[in-house]
Amino acid sequence: MSQTLTKKGVQITSPPVIKSTELVSKLVSAGLAACVAEAITLPMDTAKIKLQVEGGTLMSTMRTIAAADGMKGFFRGLVPGLHRQLGFCTIRLGLYDTTKDFYMKNTPLNEGLPLRFAAGISTAVAAVCIAQPTEVVKIRMQAAKSGTVRYSGTLAAYYKIAVTEGTKGLWSGLGPNITRLSICNIGEVVTYDTVKTSILRRGWMEDAFPLHFTSAVCAGFVTTTLTSPVDVVKTRYVNSRPGEYRSAVQCARVLAREGGFKIFYKGCVPSFFRITGWNLIMFMSYEQLRKVVSKKLKGY
Repeated sequence: MSQTLTKKGVQITSPPVIKSTELVSKLVSAGLAACVAEAITLPMDTAKIKLQVEGGTLMSTMRTIAAADGMKGFFRGLVPGLHRQLGFCTIRLGLYDTTKDFYMKNTPLNEGLPLRFAAGISTAVAAVCIAQPTEVVKIRMQAAKSGTVRYSGTLAAYYKIAVTEGTKGLWSGLGPNITRLSICNIGEVVTYDTVKTSILRRGWMEDAFPLHFTSAVCAGFVTTTLTSPVDVVKTRYVNSRPGEYRSAVQCARVLAREGGFKIFYKGCVPSFFRITGWNLIMFMSYEQLRKVVSKKLKGY
């Protein structure tokens, strides 16, 4: 909160500690909301990754995880998953509006889909380039065979990958993940923003829970449809042995030969429920947290 100081009878108002409360509230709220959503939906994500790596059905995969590791098996990769969301979502959602404003002021882009696409892709690329090691550790911990422990802990995983594989290992799958998260950001953030804005402009709903729910479900459906093929390739490529695939493109070709088009939608059912559930929890938490955090920050 700004304070009034007195110096030789002259009142001097000190600048506020936080100049842009709106930006800070978006960054903080995005990171926290993503962590809440990650913790709640992680079991479905773990089942999806196992299904993509080992095959089978959703129910058989869940039974295998439960039989081998119990409930804790569904929460493998929770810590790096939280690391991932703090790195990814803080940037890709928290900076989305700021990036959109920047492009509006400094480029010919006006309000519309091209502007939203540009902002969504830019923040996604930045997020992956910074936080990719958290993605690698999360996937490898989740994809470990049932009943085995690939790493003794999250920090041990970062250390072992860095020592044995170097930065190449920590940032493995960078290309496909940039592609995936760019598409994901278009499916999630851009779809949510577009649906919400369109409904508000038409006056069909107020800016409240029903609108947030509707926008989040639309975002979940679009995201699942767009990201499933890239997600399958990314999971197989990141979890592969060193040298198994020359590139993500070659990995995709091998998968296509193995299972045809349908292999790229393996795990799409748990993906849909997980992504839609994640979007519902994340966006609704984000909207409420942003109001609370913004109000708190304005008191400083």
